[in-house]
Amino acid sequence: MKGGKPRFSKGLIRESLKFLLILFLVLIFFSGVMAQEIFDFVPEDVGYFLILRGLRSAMEVLRDSTNFFGAYLGDNGFGAERAFYGIIDAAGYNAEVDTSFLKDALNDDILLVGEGIDLSLDDLLMFDPFYLLEKLKLTKNRVFMAWRTTSSFQLLKAVAALLDMAIFVQPGENVNELRSSTGTLFYHTADDYLIIGGNKDAVTLATKTYSGEGRRLLESNGRGREVAEMSYDYTLAGYIDGDRFQLDLGLESTFSIESTVVFARPEGHTLTATIVQDTLFLNNEDLQKMLSLSDTKELEASKETFGDYTVFFPSSSVETLRKELAHWFELDLEPYKELADFVVLLSRESTGNTRIYGDLVSDTPRVTAIFTNKGSDTDGLEAPLKEWGAIKSSHKGSRIYELENDFDTIYFIFSNETTVLTSLTPDEYYRLLSDAESLSDNISYNFVREIGLEKDIAQAFIDMKKVFKSLIGVSVDSALFYQQTFVDDGNMIHALRFY
Repeated sequence: MKGGKPRFSKGLIRESLKFLLILFLVLIFFSGVMAQEIFDFVPEDVGYFLILRGLRSAMEVLRDSTNFFGAYLGDNGFGAERAFYGIIDAAGYNAEVDTSFLKDALNDDILLVGEGIDLSLDDLLMFDPFYLLEKLKLTKNRVFMAWRTTSSFQLLKAVAALLDMAIFVQPGENVNELRSSTGTLFYHTADDYLIIGGNKDAVTLATKTYSGEGRRLLESNGRGREVAEMSYDYTLAGYIDGDRFQLDLGLESTFSIESTVVFARPEGHTLTATIVQDTLFLNNEDLQKMLSLSDTKELEASKETFGDYTVFFPSSSVETLRKELAHWFELDLEPYKELADFVVLLSRESTGNTRIYGDLVSDTPRVTAIFTNKGSDTDGLEAPLKEWGAIKSSHKGSRIYELENDFDTIYFIFSNETTVLTSLTPDEYYRLLSDAESLSDNISYNFVREIGLEKDIAQAFIDMKKVFKSLIGVSVDSALFYQQTFVDDGNMIHALRFY
């Protein structure tokens, strides 16, 4: 449990949240290919494609219709939109490109195609919007971006300015280079389109596929073709073959991921994203077990909660618990085998759904995990703590154990109904509990829950009203809401809403 400020994104929703944020930030620098031909660039043997349509219009809709993006993009909040266009203006000035041309190009279709680039969004979020292209400088895999424009060289100059790279043209070459001290990108310009890739082979493959010299993915992949056809109704759509993209929730079951499809667009007062993963179970019993874990979480939502982050997941999902606590405490429990085994024991000796509450915006980890006991007798759970020399006290009939390790102090609070693991001191825990309200009384939670999936296996809620208030002093009802579940055909569904 290291000190210092924890990372902003934690818990079960962090991968899907990063997925959306990074794609919106990374792809905003590129204008699009003509809609009827954009997928002609996608070769048969690549692993994924992502397409973004009408980004500038979508940003304006989200800014004006959703509380989250109103606070994030608007001048009265973070001001991200003004800052972004400031970057565009500066790049246009340096490259001697008309900035209105660049801004209008943001509404064109954008295509990202690749076979093996690392889609670990946890890594991507640690960098600025230029990170993907910086990553392309180092990749040996075939990855490229494509867009069509009447001024391809102007766009190339703007990209070079944005990336602080120099354009290098080799006479007679079909593929040329963008160079910098940190690496090289490759490009091809034509009358009506521009390709930028991580290596020469990627750019050559794109141009040959476009000209019909190689088979295209949509000619042989039915699922990819389906996504392409549906993409016209969404701001963001994508197809990812195999297990290249995984939202690792730690669910303990034997299944493999065959493909992933992604759709996102503004809907009402939200940005809604749906990720569907085609899974293959070794046997039907494992699927039925997953289906049986799905419920409404009404009981959990009626309990007192505090902090700006709440997550519910099945107590039987031990790996999910390990991952949650590791992210919160910034501690790998594996080297501390006895403590790790004890946490596993708490989970297995509980029933229903485990609840974790915490504060994303704090200088030190502030997290509480609550387990519902299978029975009122917790002597077996308390015994290891006594053996380890934990300091025991009591409060209103509850037994409290204070356990120190090499990093910090953890408290365990036992009552007849629940077992609590918390980084808070008992005084602070009970003080917060006395002032706590239930999620069922939270306006933002009720809004996103009403329009979400009826049942889920796991869900996470971030009260952005509290986060924005802490970070920028803006008080607005806003939330991030994540749900994960399985459906009867074995597909795993991830739903994310920004409100």
